Amino acid sequence: MFEKQKEILRLCYTPYSIVSPFPFLAIIIFLLAYNLDRTSPFPIYSLFAGVLASLISNSASNVWNHTNDLKEDIAQGKKNALTMKMISYHSAILLSLFLYLISIITVLYISIKVGRPVYLFFFIWAFFTWCYSDNIFLKKIFGFRLKNHYTGEFMTYIVTCPMYTLTIWLIYSNLSTAGLVLAVAFLFFGLSVVLLKDLKDISGDREAKLKTFGVVFPPSKLFYFSCIFLLLYYIVILNSVVLNIFSRGILLIVIPFFYFIKNSFLHFNKKQWRIGAEDSIQIKRIVVTTYISIIILGTGSFI
Repeated sequence: MFEKQKEILRLCYTPYSIVSPFPFLAIIIFLLAYNLDRTSPFPIYSLFAGVLASLISNSASNVWNHTNDLKEDIAQGKKNALTMKMISYHSAILLSLFLYLISIITVLYISIKVGRPVYLFFFIWAFFTWCYSDNIFLKKIFGFRLKNHYTGEFMTYIVTCPMYTLTIWLIYSNLSTAGLVLAVAFLFFGLSVVLLKDLKDISGDREAKLKTFGVVFPPSKLFYFSCIFLLLYYIVILNSVVLNIFSRGILLIVIPFFYFIKNSFLHFNKKQWRIGAEDSIQIKRIVVTTYISIIILGTGSFI
């Protein structure tokens, strides 16, 4: 019984990201928002609300995505609670819809308590994530699934990344230039991540006859644009410090930024963005330094 519960819980928090299972994004946004207004006591309840909304909503999206990916996951030999039949297909659908409902109720309650339209941005995020993964209802109407085509992927990430950032920001603070800048920065970050993600899924997506980025475009192009979006992420953050939108302590982000430019961007540029097996460590370093930059966003604001 314990093993079954553990696998279902893992289903809720897979794949791992800056949102879950550890809510990096919610905490980093909280630290940035709190640093702009330290006149009030440390709002621990506000932080708890942001973390709770983040974890529940991400669980809803993950379970819905895994449920709609069941056939592909079985074909690719992936192991999770659904493919191992620890939870039935229909139970997983009900669980995801229940989690979506709970997250909506939670955000509505938070919106009323804080007196800000958190729900407005969250509803847009919830609608697009649901449509993105859906392989049951909308496919019968439109004949295709958003997730299975690169245009659907691109459109979904363009909408959901800033909407989610603004949802969490509004839990902590009023809508401001700082919140909008952060939404743009994490938009570029999200686009960079989805292109890197598709690099790992090329073989499986090709076998499933999908038209994702990894199938349609060569790996060199995907990696090039992933690095371009990552570069834009850094530029937005650094410009926000120069324009006094965020505190100067965040300038510590130049350390992972320069590492990225010297050891990754220029390195692969010399290779004309061709990727070989020997580059796996270099790509992992890009991921690690990017996560370090996100941590610096929160902690650097207090320096």
